[in-house]
Amino acid sequence: MPLRTVLWLLLAVVAGTTIGFRIGLPGSDPSPVAASAAAGQPSPELEFAPPSGRPVTPRGLDTGGPSASPGLQPLSSVSSSSAARNGSGVASSGDPGTAAFDAPYAADLSFLTFGTGAATPSSSASSAPTETTTSLTTTTPAAPTGPSPVISDVRTVSLSPFAATISWRTNVPTTSRLVYGLDAPVVWSAPTTLSTSHQARMTGLTQLRSYRLDLAARSEDAQTTVEEFLLTTPAISGPVHASVGGGAILRDGQPWFPKMVWAQCADAVGGNLALGIDLFMGNGCGTASQLATWLGTAAFVLGDAKHSTADRAGALGVHLPDEWDTGLPNNFSLEDALGAVPATPGSGPRFLTLTNHFYSRAEPLPQGRGMYPGLAASADVLGFDLYPLQNWCRWDSFHDVFDAQIDLVSLARGKPTFQWIEARRMDCTGELLDPTPETLRAETWLAIAGGAHAIGYFPNNWTAAVGAEIARTNHEIDGLVSVLVEPNIAASVAVGSYVKAGAREHNGAVYVIAVNASRGTSSATITVPALADRTLRTLDGLHTVTASGGSFTDTFGPLEARIYIAAPA
Repeated sequence: MPLRTVLWLLLAVVAGTTIGFRIGLPGSDPSPVAASAAAGQPSPELEFAPPSGRPVTPRGLDTGGPSASPGLQPLSSVSSSSAARNGSGVASSGDPGTAAFDAPYAADLSFLTFGTGAATPSSSASSAPTETTTSLTTTTPAAPTGPSPVISDVRTVSLSPFAATISWRTNVPTTSRLVYGLDAPVVWSAPTTLSTSHQARMTGLTQLRSYRLDLAARSEDAQTTVEEFLLTTPAISGPVHASVGGGAILRDGQPWFPKMVWAQCADAVGGNLALGIDLFMGNGCGTASQLATWLGTAAFVLGDAKHSTADRAGALGVHLPDEWDTGLPNNFSLEDALGAVPATPGSGPRFLTLTNHFYSRAEPLPQGRGMYPGLAASADVLGFDLYPLQNWCRWDSFHDVFDAQIDLVSLARGKPTFQWIEARRMDCTGELLDPTPETLRAETWLAIAGGAHAIGYFPNNWTAAVGAEIARTNHEIDGLVSVLVEPNIAASVAVGSYVKAGAREHNGAVYVIAVNASRGTSSATITVPALADRTLRTLDGLHTVTASGGSFTDTFGPLEARIYIAAPA
């Protein structure tokens, strides 16, 4: 047989085999689909698609980094495509899931820079800035007597994955402050004194994220200027040290609000990372050391405090036995706890999850509640699980999430606290008992309103719809870290109200977290004395209220959670 004939026969065999393999692939459909039919069908919903319909892609350990280089740049120099990502920045390995979010309401929050009646920030931050020169007060200002403030020489004095120090100058003496956030500037620095040289600190940042930044300057004759920048944080480049201080959890001395899961295996970590999970309590399929090696710097791990030092290598801290209170005697003491699980120098903070039986409105354990003071004293960070839907099988007990968190804060005596939030069906079936995006959001913000400084989602897997809400909620938390780790200030609603509220104050700004803990529409009057007569706007930009004598009234949809923001007075 001629060689050419042999070659053609071999080519036919190879081609036929390839076609057959393609048809036999899982999911392959050998029948053609008409173009018109395909165009008429909606695309299938992507896993973890947020409520907006924009996809959140679970990319796992993406090492590509942000599209913007770490550092500070005028917002006017950022391309519209990159500025639209992550609300005000870029998606990155440290933030693989939030590229789906933008900030359609950022302009609506611009009044917060100076407070009610303030001017809108200028639209550029170039070397020849556009100036905004209006009064900060709602009364008629005196006629300007000097030149308008001009902001110049803006630079980073220091920049780390978790904090930054910014300096700038003004042509005339001004009081200045810095306002920053992921989607819109909603976190204030302390104001500088009247000067031409200024410096401010940004804290509670996350690696490889971009933050929208406003610099605001006010002259003695009440003329104002606002310049806009984008600050991108660098990647973590070395070991990170965790600690606790001032009632907060700290990374390298900077405030941190962990979002956790329990006993996750490495093969499912990527999906968790995509939704903003940044702390893994234990490894469900190995040791903490193995998971820490796999994660690198994308997130952090808590090792089992009972495991060897080698098995905990690379962990940021440790966790004590889960729900340790369950089988302990009533007289269990701090000495007993430290004897059972000794504190190991250099192992990092000790996290402890309790059952809900410490809670004054829960049934106590058969042996009583005497073990709780000793257990609380043995931990650095104290948490619990309640699960009103999937543990108590109650469809309308969301208020207990808030009330139990208040009890835990009291038990912790100044230590940071956390709460586990039910994310899918576990033990209870029946109408209205399955966790949903709405129940997860309500429970998360109820816990935070009650004083939680970290949140865990349990179990470590959930539906796509719930995952989308976890992504949205984690994104909001990440933009408010320095605020949320502040201690609660006085806040109240009428006795018997379905709405629960907590408040924080940070550098003069007041933040009110209010959640309707019922499945029906509810109105409430919320009193936060620190508000006085200020105007508040919600983080989503959809609601505005004005307090009178520290109180305001608003109406909430079923299980609706809102974060109200009042600029410094």
